[in-house]
Formats: sequence, structure tokens, C-alpha cells
Amino acid sequence: MGNYRKAIIYKETDATTAKTETVDIDLSEKISRLQIQFHSTNNGHTPTAVHAAAVSKVEIVDGSDVLYSLSGKQIEALMFYNGKKTPYEREFRNDVENYMVLDVPFGRRLWDTVLALDPAKYRNPQIKVTHNKANGGSAPDAATLQICADVFDEKPVSPIGYLMAKEFYSFTSASSAANEYVDLPNDYPIRRILLQTIKSGYWWENLLSEFELSEEEGKRKPIELTTGGELVELVMDKYGPVEELYVGTFPAVAQQTIYTMVSESVYALISPIGSATVYTDAESVGGSQTLTPSAVTAYRTLLKGFIPHGVVPLDMGDLEDHNDWYDVTRKGKIKLRLKAAGSVAFNVVLEQLRKY
Repeated sequence: MGNYRKAIIYKETDATTAKTETVDIDLSEKISRLQIQFHSTNNGHTPTAVHAAAVSKVEIVDGSDVLYSLSGKQIEALMFYNGKKTPYEREFRNDVENYMVLDVPFGRRLWDTVLALDPAKYRNPQIKVTHNKANGGSAPDAATLQICADVFDEKPVSPIGYLMAKEFYSFTSASSAANEYVDLPNDYPIRRILLQTIKSGYWWENLLSEFELSEEEGKRKPIELTTGGELVELVMDKYGPVEELYVGTFPAVAQQTIYTMVSESVYALISPIGSATVYTDAESVGGSQTLTPSAVTAYRTLLKGFIPHGVVPLDMGDLEDHNDWYDVTRKGKIKLRLKAAGSVAFNVVLEQLRKY
């Protein structure tokens, strides 16, 4: 390709046994994106979880310095918010391989010349992928892992830094009366704050009752008191719906639950393969959808909805202008206040500009 090259830094290898695979990033070129390809082969027709759950963590480290750290679900959510990208197909049929590719971008887009990962800036950069095939799909009995890098080859670039994404904080609220206060770091400018929470059968806006962002003990509030419903409305309006395709089989005339990326306002367009009919018996929220067939049949389902994997982004400025992001390096104490609407788990993810 001349200016660009796709390098394989970890050749496709059996990943049937659950483990954390650690791979040295032995590249001299600047990296625009890493791609983790985790493919698993189903051993049944009954879905057990969404496929991204099979990768519990992707980390990039340099010794004890963590340069990036997200779960497979969080990566998929960011893939949507960064470029409306979703898995092209989720496969739940017995003895059929599901293909999953997780993107780890270091710039605002592929081949961003301003923001990219420069391995030469670090002593021993490594990528760590923690996986367990049993945690996603339809009880898979085999899996493979491959890691690729999109690098600048003959094109000279001088990036000023890269996009660093990390799960910064997690907690479980004890009750709806409890406030959780999160002190945000002020070491790197923040491009996005992402709030993640999901609970089967619950709408997202009913899990977060209050949210606000304040500086200097409340003297200034970049985000005033907001409800979960207001946040969801803003995200729906800005980003639009998530779409994903599922393929499965009903081995018997019985209900089947599929596990989804979309978690809010889910609409299912079902296409049985044959003369059977398939319908949804109830509105499903919280990462799953229940289907019922009139006969044994294979099917394809197009799901459309919002809030991928329960992740809601708070965009801190013009996402394309790195000079416009929330420059917390010039601030004092910055605090998030989250008030859950009951007992529920939350994750706070930060996407930051880390300069060299």
C-alpha cells in the first residue's frame, strides 16, 4: 500500500483455553489502530451471552504504566460512537464460527496523522488480551486469536500524542439514596466521559437519577444537574440508532433469548429461513431480546436500538478538534456526582489526549 501497512503482530493462534495473552509490540512505525480478532466456534444453538463478553480486558502497557484498558463490550461501544461501526454479524448457530474484530484506535479516525501511537516513546510496550470463549456466544468449544496493526509505512508522520481510553472507576450503588462522588484525574485533557450501566429488564434512564460535573467544590459546573433520561435523549439525537445482525436456529418450538449490543428501545426485524414465523413476546431492554418461533427454523434478525452495551458518552467539546477538548490540566479538583436509582453497577470510562 506504500504509505500504509497492515502488520500482524500476533499470528492466528488457538485460544480455546482461557488466559491472558501478552504480546510485545515490536514495531518501529507509528500505529494508527490495533485490531483484535477473536473468533469462536459455537457448540450449541442456545445463546449464553453476547460475543464481546468473551474478551474481558484489552490492555496496552509499558511496564507498570497502563496506556489503554477496556473490556470487549466497552471497545464495541466506542467503535459505534467513533464511527457508527458495529459487528457485521453475530453467529449463534451450532458448529458455526463467529467472527469478532475489536478496534483499538489511537487517533480520531484511521490514518489520523496528528494522533497515533509511537512505540518508540516507550521502553517495552505490550498488549494484553484476557479472553474466555465460554463467556460469549453459544457455549463455544474452540476459539482463535490474532492481533493486527495498521501502521504508517512510507508516509512520515509526527503525532503529538494518542487517544488513551481506560476504565477509570467502577462502583455498585447500595441504594437510590446514595450519591457516588468520583474525583477525575487532571493529568490529560478529556475528550469523552463515558458512563456504563446495564441491568436486565431496566431502561437506562431508570438506572441513573442524577448526574453532574463540577469544579472547585461546586464553584463551577460544566454540566449542571441532569437526569438519566436527559442524557439518553441527547445521545439518541446526536448518534442515532445502533444496528446489528444476528443469525441463529430454534432447535425446538420454544422461547429463545438472544443477547444484544443494543440495550434501549430495541426493535427486531425477524426473517425466518423457511415458512415459520418468529415473534417477540415482549419489549426487551437491558441487553437481551426474547424470540418465539411457530416451528423449528433458522433465522436472521436485524436489531435496531440505542445505547450500546449500556454505554452513554458525554462529549467534552468538538471531537475533531483536539484543542477544543476539556483541558483539565489547567483545573483544580474536578468531581462527578452520580446518583443511581437503585442498586446497580456503574463504570466510568475516560477517553483522553495523552501527549508525548
